[in-house]
Amino acid sequence: MRISAGSLAYLAVLLAWVCNVCAQTRAHLSPATLSGTSWQLVRFLGSDDKTLMPGERAKYTVAFGSDGSVSVRIDCNRGRGSWKSGGPNQLRFGPLALTRAMCPPAPLNERIPKDWASVRSYTFQNGHLFLSLMANGGIYEFEPLRETETPVGTDRNSAASLENTDWKLTRLGKTAVTVAPLQREPHLLLNSETHRVSGSGGCNGLTGGYELNGKELSFSQMATTMMACPEGMDLERAFLNGLEKARVWKVTGHKLELFDASGNPVASFEARDVK
Repeated sequence: MRISAGSLAYLAVLLAWVCNVCAQTRAHLSPATLSGTSWQLVRFLGSDDKTLMPGERAKYTVAFGSDGSVSVRIDCNRGRGSWKSGGPNQLRFGPLALTRAMCPPAPLNERIPKDWASVRSYTFQNGHLFLSLMANGGIYEFEPLRETETPVGTDRNSAASLENTDWKLTRLGKTAVTVAPLQREPHLLLNSETHRVSGSGGCNGLTGGYELNGKELSFSQMATTMMACPEGMDLERAFLNGLEKARVWKVTGHKLELFDASGNPVASFEARDVK
């Protein structure tokens, strides 16, 4: 049977199209690099064959920045560190700076920070990312993070959420906040599961409760530790007074604003990249 030149040309084009689709599919399923990718945890498989699975995958995430930075979420806490790959499938993480909100007890909340420095290699399989620990310590399996679940600290332009975001104080009323070189940054984190707020006033740690009803927000039973700092005490008192007056909240992008009952601004924040 003879095949016409036109048919051969058509088959060549069809074959090229199929190969191109296959190549794109492989690239989608198995990224060539970690840079710019974001993942959520599926499970941890220990060397003893015991498996730990998160109650909610989107609460355990890792995002690899193109600049060598890495952003993580471990339940109600957020963290930031660095990553590098010295060769094919090699991976090392630098020290992880993590917020210290009191999340509900969960085995993975303690395990992940302890295992962080022990990650030595990675591989892609069927679109999933697998991180292996040294000395056969276990394997973490991740799946791609959906766009709507992008964590704060990544390169994407998603808006931060009021709860479970670490908010750094930037203004009190209409006055910009200036922090001394050795002073802690005043910040807040609202835990959606416990309805507790934690953070720092700039000198002392603070904690308390909050009530959230739509755009209405109020803080209650705020308490602080009792340290006396050489700088920042006036700022801390003004910060706490502002929280007492807060009644309405508004998030725009990565900025949070709090207003009193009359609509006057009492405090402004920005989503904090932990250092």
